[in-house]
Amino acid sequence: MPDKIGGKLFYTDEEAEKLGMVYTAEERARNQAMFDQFDQARAAAGIAPEGTSPGFGGRFSDDLSGTEFEGWTRDPKTGQWLDKDGQPVDEGAAEA
Repeated sequence: MPDKIGGKLFYTDEEAEKLGMVYTAEERARNQAMFDQFDQARAAAGIAPEGTSPGFGGRFSDDLSGTEFEGWTRDPKTGQWLDKDGQPVDEGAAEA
């Protein structure tokens, strides 16, 4: 019987195989080729320019999005947190 953790079902290898949820050799090879291509592109990209914040874009590029801290930024020179209006924030509030 699968375990339900955090709303997700986790099957043992045997359970997954019985349900036909196992990748074929061709699917594994295709997926590995995609991972290899991604790794090569990532390695060729080099180091990001200073002051930029590279990411995957969209919802993955801003950890503060959708929280009470949305729009907050940190001044790279001083390390001071600034609220969405650019006003300095009390350090205790930034850590909360």
